[in-house]
Amino acid sequence: MTRVSVAGAGLLGASLLGAQQPALVGYTPADAVAEHAAESRVIARPSGVSASAHSRALSREPHMAGTPAQARTRDYVVAQMRRWGLETQVRAYDVYLPQPHAVHVWLLGDSASRDSTELPLVEGPAPGDTTSSAYPQVLTFNAYSGVGTGAGQVVYVNYGLIEDYAHLDSVGISVAGKVVIARYGRSFRGIKAREAERHDAAALIIYSDPAEDGYVRGDVYPDGPMRPEQGVQRGSVQEANGDPSTPGYPSNPGVPRLALADMAVPHIPIVPMSYRNAAVLLRELRGAGSAQGNPAAGLARSAPPLPQSWQGGLPFRYHIGPGPTRARVSFAADTGQAAYHTIWDTFGIVRGSTSPEELVLIGAHRDAWGPGATDNVSGVVSVLEAAHAVADELRAGHRPKRTIVFATWDAEEWGLEGSTEYVEDDSVRLARHAVAYVNQDISAEGPNFAATGSPPLRALLRDVTQLVPGPSPDTTATVYAGWRRSAGIAEDTAQPAVANPGGGSDFAGFANHLGIPILEWGFDGPQGIYHSAYDDYLSLIHI
Repeated sequence: MTRVSVAGAGLLGASLLGAQQPALVGYTPADAVAEHAAESRVIARPSGVSASAHSRALSREPHMAGTPAQARTRDYVVAQMRRWGLETQVRAYDVYLPQPHAVHVWLLGDSASRDSTELPLVEGPAPGDTTSSAYPQVLTFNAYSGVGTGAGQVVYVNYGLIEDYAHLDSVGISVAGKVVIARYGRSFRGIKAREAERHDAAALIIYSDPAEDGYVRGDVYPDGPMRPEQGVQRGSVQEANGDPSTPGYPSNPGVPRLALADMAVPHIPIVPMSYRNAAVLLRELRGAGSAQGNPAAGLARSAPPLPQSWQGGLPFRYHIGPGPTRARVSFAADTGQAAYHTIWDTFGIVRGSTSPEELVLIGAHRDAWGPGATDNVSGVVSVLEAAHAVADELRAGHRPKRTIVFATWDAEEWGLEGSTEYVEDDSVRLARHAVAYVNQDISAEGPNFAATGSPPLRALLRDVTQLVPGPSPDTTATVYAGWRRSAGIAEDTAQPAVANPGGGSDFAGFANHLGIPILEWGFDGPQGIYHSAYDDYLSLIHI
């Protein structure tokens, strides 16, 4: 993590100075020499020692948005930037952020003679891991789940997408009034929630299947990077971005708020689950199909065949259902006015010398579902190290021509809340004066460099990566060389691809709504502790 963070921060600092070698367009020869010297200093400034210190401090405890622990990350970031001499600002927004109170799933007996069994949903401590045992874990929940209880026969719906329900319709299976169970993958979890509710399911369970996220892909944590059998992926099921009570406008004091019934959030219980618990629900599924009178007698001959693509990685043959397995799902969270909580965006500002109205923004979200060492302490560390490097240049008398804003966003995990409220709040200024936005989300998750960006900024990124030493032990190799190698590019004239921006992170408001050019990059690799209690400093040893 240290080498990766330092390389990422060096990239960030160099990109702010518009690194281009050997020629610098728009510079006189004398100015080009000074610019190259400044770039070299900024690239060399990020420190593995300080990056590790920031990472340990910010991932010391779980810090979900809306909690006191998350307020402590706000204070830490602001204190660092003030210590380096940067101007700082904090913006607060009160948003609909219902904190969880209780989550339960029971395996129900098929008759009055059989008792129900509650499944243990907590992840629990992992061997050798200190954070997961030292601090209370965030409940295993999906943000913006509907509150209440849903019960019924269990139906396995594969990934829970439109095409999966189309298949169920084609074989005559309805999920109305049933508890549907879907595996993570192939699409955003909010789509799975939407489709379950559209098809009148009583509740939805989303689990991490080992075929995508566990032992099928590699050794599990703490022996390897993949998700252990008790690991759970939390996450939001809100499809839209920003505060759902103020769609399209900022959550400032006194603004009108939508009632819960009118918000674009699910209204059925939705709960994430480990593959250890999912196996309990899936193992005995068969499906009565059209058998009448005595369903048990007709299970084998009437159950519809399972498409082979629906088979996951658990050690038994999957079936669709419905039943005979039955389950009850219950979720409780804040309601009414108690569901509104304050979030905080922080800003470190370097005023430009000649064009201070023009803005270059760099951001990363601070909130996490657990300790968040990779998602997204690694991104915040990159922003902090880059801010420190620029602050050093500022103290030496070298001020950028444009204003640079180092931002950390709150409540990204709930639906890009902090960045969306900021974009809604400052949309006029940003549309007129924002030159570019650079996003750092999961900057350090593995050894392989990858990037997303708007076409006007792709050449700049490729130029910068050719100047910055890579994170490998052989630091004579550049990030660009490693990028080409991991992308399998052999031709001298070919360049590694920079993907088109999509959604799912804090660049969305800038790029998709205001058309501001964006860049995002990071070092990735196999990882299965995403959104779990095990995304802590210890997990970084697998990078």
